[in-house]
Order: sequence, then structure tokens, then C-alpha cells
Amino acid sequence: MAIYITLAIIIIILIGIGIMLWLRTSKRNLITETEQRKQKIKQLPFQDELAKLKKLNIHGEAKDKYDQFKREWQTVLQEDLKVVDAKIHDADAELDKFKFSQSEESIADANKIMDGIEKKYTRLTQSVTELMTTVETSDQLYDESKQIYRETKREVLANRHQFGDAAELIEKNIEAFLPRIEQYEELVEDGHYIKASGHIDQLNTDMKRMQEDMNEIPLLIKDVQKELPGQFQDLKFGCRDLKVEGYNLEHVKVEGTLQTLRGKLNLVEPLIGRLELTKAENIIIEINDTLDDMYDLIEHEVKSKNTVEQSKEIITDELFHAKDMNYTLQTEIEYVRENYYISEEDVHKVRQYENEIQNLISVYDEILGEMAKTNVRYSEVEDNLLYIEEHVKVINDNQQKIQNHLVSLREDEATAQQNTLRVQSKKEEIYRNLLASNLPSVPERFIIMKNEIDHEIREVNKIFSQRPINVQYVKDKVSNIVLQMNKFEDETTDVLINAVHAETLIQYGNRYRKENNELNKSLNEAERLFANNRYKRAVEIAETALEKVEPGISEKIEEEVNKQ
Repeated sequence: MAIYITLAIIIIILIGIGIMLWLRTSKRNLITETEQRKQKIKQLPFQDELAKLKKLNIHGEAKDKYDQFKREWQTVLQEDLKVVDAKIHDADAELDKFKFSQSEESIADANKIMDGIEKKYTRLTQSVTELMTTVETSDQLYDESKQIYRETKREVLANRHQFGDAAELIEKNIEAFLPRIEQYEELVEDGHYIKASGHIDQLNTDMKRMQEDMNEIPLLIKDVQKELPGQFQDLKFGCRDLKVEGYNLEHVKVEGTLQTLRGKLNLVEPLIGRLELTKAENIIIEINDTLDDMYDLIEHEVKSKNTVEQSKEIITDELFHAKDMNYTLQTEIEYVRENYYISEEDVHKVRQYENEIQNLISVYDEILGEMAKTNVRYSEVEDNLLYIEEHVKVINDNQQKIQNHLVSLREDEATAQQNTLRVQSKKEEIYRNLLASNLPSVPERFIIMKNEIDHEIREVNKIFSQRPINVQYVKDKVSNIVLQMNKFEDETTDVLINAVHAETLIQYGNRYRKENNELNKSLNEAERLFANNRYKRAVEIAETALEKVEPGISEKIEEEVNKQ
């Protein structure tokens, strides 16, 4: 037994040793991978990046940058990688002693340091690239600036007359660019590439702005010397011609406004000569805005005249139509009110419209008189005519409504009489149906309803014989009678259907009376209710009794009754 235990212990120990050896082998693979990563970092081609800088003038800022980059990378090679070597060595030694966790920590520290080295490499290469890009961009701006210098100088020499008094100042400004170009060259020669970049960027911006000003100055001078004075003349003579044609343009204030604009325009050329182009542009914009406003006022007057000419005939027709309609209404009201009731409000409205129409005609005559004068402000005339047109349209619409109402009085009376005759005829027909039915007697409520309808019809017929008649009152009375008639018809139909239904159910149930005492009692009660004109209740009791004897029969009987 002891032998087996000993063998088991030996086997366990051997298994444990095997596992430890396997773990050490796998961990040593991590050390190998870390060592390989270190070798790759050693081989990073940062020297190639530094070689790019040697193409520059290694003085001043360029030398400082070169030394800084080189120093940082040497620190990586001489210090950071030594720490990595030490960490790898410690991990290997700890692995020999089977200190796996300590070995893993050392490897992790080594990889962390190498992560930092790779980030530093990326940052340094980006810095080199940025510096080279800055130099390249600056060289392009330098070449462009020299080209602008040559072109602008040549432009002033060739077309000096286009720039007026500003030519001399432009030449001075162009010549002032040359020392700044040479200053850039000096900065580059001394290796101050960062300062040179900011310098050439600002210089290029200033030169392009000067170039834009040079393109704009001839246009501004053309506006001052030719375009705007020409517009002033066109506006002046155009307004003179319109006044001859009868336009009143006093509100445009042409002469005074043009005099003010000429004074402003005289300020522009001195501003251009001092290259204060923004101020010059603002004055020109202000002048153009004022001219646009004047043209808008003049155009409005011309359009207003066309509108006035077109609307005069329309307004004349509308006013005559309103006056004729008002006279017709007054005459017709006097005739109609003998037979029909006319509200005093309508009578008052017609008289009021007569005064309003007369006032509008007076105002219209005054307007026509103003238009006959030498000069007319058509925009004011248009506004006044628009007021008359809108007002007379409202009057015509309202008078037409009153006219329609007067015409409808006879039609409404005739309609009310026809509806009364229909109700009388329908009421008699319904009552005859009640009397001709198999009902034991006519229910009292139907007699009462018939008598009420008869009374209402007599009342309406009395009103028809009176003059003047209130048609609206009659219409309301007849509408109420029609509602009573509809109720009378609906309830009569309902009673007749329930009576036939109850009678059919009782007759069908007679076949079961002898055999079913309970059914017999229910049918006797239904007959009693039928005799007392309670047909609906009789139907309910008879249906309940029959359903107990023959389920579904009540629905069949109801269908047959509905068909009949």
C-alpha cells in the first residue's frame, strides 16, 4: 500500500514539474517576442527623417529643431532602450527561478516603455514633416509674392491713367513690398523658417489685398466719373419729361436729392486717392441705394397711372350700379311691405347706403377734378380710388343680399303653403290607416297628436290670410308642424307594426295553449295588453313564452312581419 502511495506522489511531482517546465517555455516565448520588438524599435529609420532637415539651412531655428529632434532620439537609443534591456534580462532571470508573475510584470514594464518610444517616434516624425511642409508652403508663397510684385508693378506702369490720383500711392506701397520679400530671404538664409513662414504668409495676404484694390480702383473711378453722373442726368431729364406728361413728382424731391448725391460723390475720388476704398465703396453704395429708392417712387407713379386709367371705368360702372340698385330697392320695399313684413333694419340700411353712395360719388367727382389738373400724384389717386372701389363693392354685395331677400319672400310664402297642404294630406292618410287597422281602438295619444296638428294648421292658415305677413314667422311655424307630422307618422308606424307583430305571435301560440298551461297564461296576458293598446309589451311577453316552447320562432315571425 505504501508503495502505491509513494508512486502516486512521484507521479504528481513529475506532472507538476512538467507543468512548470511548460509554463516556463511559454513565458520564454513572450520574452523572445519582446526582444524582437526591441530590435525593430532600434531599426526605426529616424535618421532618414533627420536627413531631410539637412537639406535646409541648418542655422537658427532650423538648427535648434534639428538638435532637439536628434537629442530626443539619442535619449531613446541610449537610455530608454537600456531600461528595456534590463527589464528583459530581469524577466529572463525570474523565469529561471519559476517566478512567473514577476517575470510578466517585467515584460509588461518593458512593453510600456516601448509604447512610449513608438509614440515619441511618431511625434518626432510628424514634427519633421510639419517643418518641411511649412518650408515648402512658404517657398510657394514666396514665389507667388514675387510674381504679384512683378505683375502689380508692371500694371501700374502700363496703365497708370486707370488709377488716377491713387497711382503714386500704389507705387509706393508696391515698392514697400520689396524689402519685406528680401527680409523673408534673410530669415530663410539664417534658418529661421518658422518666423519666415509667418512673415511670408502676412506679406502674401497684404499683396493680394493690394492686387484686389488695384482691380477695384478702375471700376470705382468709372462709377465716379461716368456711371453715376450719367445716372444723375438720366434721372433729371426723365423726371422732367414725366412732369410734362402730367406727373406730380414733388415728393421724389429730384433736384434737392441729386444735389446732395453730387456732393457725396465729390468725396469719393479723394478717398480713392488715399486708398480708403472701403469708405469710398460705402458712399457709392449709399448713393446707389438712394437712386434705387427714387426710381422705385417714380416707377410706382407710372404704374399707379396705368392702374388709375384701368380702374376709372370699373368704378364708374360700380357707382352707377349701386345708385340704380338703391333706387330699385327703395321702390321695391315700398311695394313689398304692403304684403310682407320688412325689418326696419333693412329699410334703414337701404337709406344709409343711399347717403354713402352719394358721398362716394362726390369724392369720385373731386378725384376726377384733381386728375384734370396739370400735374397729378397718381399714387395718391390710386389709393383713393382703391378705397372707393372696395367700399362700393361692399355696398353692392349687401344691396344684392337685400334684393335676394325681397325676391325670396314670395317664394318662401308659396313653399310654406305647399308644405302645409302636404302635412294636412299626410295627416289624414295616417289617421285613415289607424282607423282601418285591426286595432281594438285608436290610442288616445294619437287622437291628441292629430288634434294638435289640426290646430297648428288652422293657426297658420289664419296667418296666410293676414297682410302684411311675417314670412320668417310662418316658415318657423310650418317647420314645427312638419316636425310634429314626422313624429305622428313614426309613432303610428311603430304602433301598427307592433300590433301586427303581437297579433301574429298570439295566433301562432294558440297551437300550444291546450298542452302548455304556462304558455296559455302568458298569451292571455298578451291579449289583455293588446286590448289595452299596449302592443309593444304584448310582443315582449308573447315572444318570451314562445321561445320557451319553440326556440328561434320569435325571430322568424319578426322577419315575416317585416316582410308584410
